[in-house]
Amino acid sequence: MFRVPITLLFALVFLQQISAQVEYKTYNINGVRSHTFEPKKVEPDFNVQLINLEAPSPDGDDYRAFLMRQKIKSREAFPIKTTTSAPEKKATQAQPIIGKGFGMTRVLFNGTVLDVTGGIPNDNALAVSNGGLVVSSINSLVWAYDLNLDTNHFPTDIITLAKVGEGSISNNFYDPKLIYDEKADRFILVFLKDNLPGTSQIMICFSQTNDPLDGWNVFRLPGNPLNNNRWTDFPAINVTDQELFITGNLIIPGVSWQVGFDGSVIWQIDKNAGYNNDSILPSKLYAQVSYNGKYTRNLHPVRGTGSSTTEQYFLSNRNFDISNDTVFVMKIDGLLSDSTTELKVTMAQTDVNYGVPPNGRQQDTDLSDPTKGLQTNDGRVLGAITNGDWIQFVSTTVNPQTGLAGIYHGWVTNPTENNQTITGTILGDQTLDFGYPNIAFAGNDPCDIEAIIGLNFTSPTDFPGVGTFYFGNDSSYSSFTRIKDGLNYTDRHSDSYERWGDYFGIQPKFDEPGTVWLSGYRGLQNRANGTWINEVKSPDSDVLIVNVDELDGTIYCKGGIQLTASGAIPPYLYSFDNGPFTEDNIADSLCQRDTVTYAVMDDRGCVVYGEYVT
Repeated sequence: MFRVPITLLFALVFLQQISAQVEYKTYNINGVRSHTFEPKKVEPDFNVQLINLEAPSPDGDDYRAFLMRQKIKSREAFPIKTTTSAPEKKATQAQPIIGKGFGMTRVLFNGTVLDVTGGIPNDNALAVSNGGLVVSSINSLVWAYDLNLDTNHFPTDIITLAKVGEGSISNNFYDPKLIYDEKADRFILVFLKDNLPGTSQIMICFSQTNDPLDGWNVFRLPGNPLNNNRWTDFPAINVTDQELFITGNLIIPGVSWQVGFDGSVIWQIDKNAGYNNDSILPSKLYAQVSYNGKYTRNLHPVRGTGSSTTEQYFLSNRNFDISNDTVFVMKIDGLLSDSTTELKVTMAQTDVNYGVPPNGRQQDTDLSDPTKGLQTNDGRVLGAITNGDWIQFVSTTVNPQTGLAGIYHGWVTNPTENNQTITGTILGDQTLDFGYPNIAFAGNDPCDIEAIIGLNFTSPTDFPGVGTFYFGNDSSYSSFTRIKDGLNYTDRHSDSYERWGDYFGIQPKFDEPGTVWLSGYRGLQNRANGTWINEVKSPDSDVLIVNVDELDGTIYCKGGIQLTASGAIPPYLYSFDNGPFTEDNIADSLCQRDTVTYAVMDDRGCVVYGEYVT
C-alpha cells in the first residue's frame, strides 16, 4: 500500500478569503511516481470475468439513503403526468447527423464476438485522438478502438483497471475518467482505488505517446490527503494548456449524510511532469471550499470548446434540493507556480429551477415506488464547456411539466464577472426518462455556440439506450434523436433497483470541427449493461469563408483587393489594416508587394482574419 509520511506529504500554505462569504484552504501535496504500465505486456485471459462489484454510490451509502427520501418528496411535488402538452422547448433545429457507431466488444480465441459487460454502474468515459484512436473506459476496465483500421486496438481487447493500477484482488478500482490532450497529443486516465481512508488513492495515468498501446506513466495522489479519516469519491477532470485539474468529494465513513460530506476538493497538477515521468508530480490541493459557511458540493471542471484552455472554471449547484435556482461559478486564477494564484467563487441564480430527478423507469420497475428503477442520483452538474465568453452546462433534473427525468441545459453569461446571468432550459419527453447528460462543442467556427448533448434514455416500453440533442447557433434545439436502442431492460440486482450512469463520455474530434464522439449506457439482451460508442455531427456545415481578388493597377500604386464573403450568417462587415468594420469590401491605392491585413465579420460577430501581399 502506498504511504508517504504526512510531514513530507503536505504543508499548509494559507487560509485565504476571497470575500467575507467565500473560504477555502490550500495545501502543497505532491503526487509521486508509482510505476510504468505497459499494455503490450498484458497477457490475454480468455476466461476473464469482471467481478460483479458495485462501485460506491456518489457521496457514500448514507447519502444514498437520504437521496431516496428526496426522490419520494420529489414525486409528491411533481407527480407523473404523461398526458400534458408538449415539452417546453419546441424543436426547430435539424437533427444531428448520426455517423459510425459500435459497441464495446471483445473477441474470444475462437472468433466469437461478445459485448463487454460493465460493472455496476457503467461509468462511461471516452477520449478520441486526432489520429483516430478511441479510448473508452468503464467500471472497471479500459478499452481502445482504431477508427482507421476499424478494429479493437489492444491485443487483449480489454485491460482491467486493477492491472493498470498494479493492485491486488482485495482492491477496488472504479470511477474512471479519460481525456485527450491535443496540445500534447497524449491521453490521460484517472481512476480511484478503494473507498476506505486507509487505502483510498487517486491513480493518474499519462500516456507516453499518442498511442494508448504504448507505455503509461502512473502516479498516485492520496485519497485521504489530510490524513483525517476521509476517502475520495466521484472524480472529474480537465486539462488546460499547462495543467491537469481533478475534482472530487471527501467522504467520512460510517456517519450520517448530514456530516458525512467533508467538502469537494480541487487538485491543480503540473501535467508536463506526468508526461515527462518525473519522480514527483507537483500539485496543489484546494479544500474546505465554502460559501456562507456551507460547503459547495460536486465541483465540476468546465472544458474549453477547443482541445484545452488557458483558464479553468468550475460549477456547483444545490444538487439534492427538490427545487433550486442557485449555481456557483468558480475559477482558478493563476498557475500552480504562481504565488498569487487564487480560487474565486461567485453565486448566481438561474431563471428556470432545477431539482432532484426521479429515477428512470424500466419494464420491470415498480412504478409505485419512486426509489426503484434506474438510479439518476441527484441534480449535480455532469458536463460543462466554455469559450471564455459563456459557459454551457448540463445536469439531470425533474421535469416539472411531466414529473419525468429530464435534462437541464444552462447558459452562463459573463463567467468572468461578478454579475453573471444564468438561463436554463429543461429538455424533456412525454414518455422517456433522460439521465446522465454530457455536452461537447460542435461548432465549425470558434465563435459558434453549437453543442451536442449526449444522454441515456429509458421508459417502461423503451429499453435503456443512448440519444442526443443538438443545440444550434440560434439557441434552439433539435428534437430528441435516438442513437441506439437497448436490447432488453437491465437487471443486475435482485429487485427493480438498478444503477445507471454514473456519467456519460463525450468529446469533440478536434481535427474535425462539428464532429463529436460519445459513449453511453445500453441494455444488453442478457439484461446486463453494455456500452455504445457513436460519432455524431452537427447538421450546420456553414463556415465563414473569405475569398480575395486582386484588382489591376498595383504597379502604379492604384491597385487594390476585393473581399468576397460567403457562408455563416450574412450580412458581412469588412476591416482593413485594423480599421473600423464597414460595408466596404475593397482596399485600394495599393502598390506592388504591399501587405494588407483584413478581417471579415458576419452577423453573429464571428471574425475571420487574413493577410494578403499584392
